[in-house]
Order: sequence, then structure tokens, then C-alpha cells
Amino acid sequence: MVVDDDDSIREVLKVFLEIEGYRVSTATDGLDACRHLADGERPSLILLDLMMPHMDGEQFIRTLRATDLADIPVVIISGHKEAAEKAKELNGNCCLLKPIEFDDLMTVVQRFAKNPRQSVA
Repeated sequence: MVVDDDDSIREVLKVFLEIEGYRVSTATDGLDACRHLADGERPSLILLDLMMPHMDGEQFIRTLRATDLADIPVVIISGHKEAAEKAKELNGNCCLLKPIEFDDLMTVVQRFAKNPRQSVA
């Protein structure tokens, strides 16, 4: 699941991952992502922006970690230098800084979602 309020980032990540064979869902913010999860979606990986309206990434990951879905890996994607520290603080699995390099994205995705047919992000 790709969770980002920026339409272009969300769609570019989705296209790149689908080209590599992954099934990808998207959410516009933390609340939208929570709705997907409440509807039974269980991605093998969540790519999560930190700064979003309605429910930001920090609120979302804290909410997620308090549920039975806490074991889903979460990779923080952010344009802020402090994001790596924030990812550690929030028990995120990894952090990618925007702009994201394709090779870095695929390395992280393959690490957490080894089977391209899995639902990712």
C-alpha cells in the first residue's frame, strides 16, 4: 500500500511497482489507509509518507502498531532529513528519502515483499 497525499508520487510508485509485478493499492492519507485495512486489505508492505492531512504518517503508524496488523512492515518515505530518526522512533522498518531512487525503492520492496505477486504497498 502506498500512502501519500501527493497524487503524482502515489501514482509513480504504483506504476513502478506494478511493472515489477507487484499488486499495489494506494491511499491518500492515514485515514484512507485505515479504511482499506478495516475492509480486510492486508498488504505485505506499507510505503508511508509522514506529512499528510487528516491523519499524518506518525498518527497512522502509531495506530497500526496498536492493532493485530502491527507486523506489517512500514517504510517511511519523506523529503525531510529528520525522517530516518523519526522512522526509528516510530518503529518503522526503513526510511527512503524523496526523491526516491528506483533502485533503492526496489531493494527495500524486495527485502520486505519477496514475492512479486504479493500485495505490496
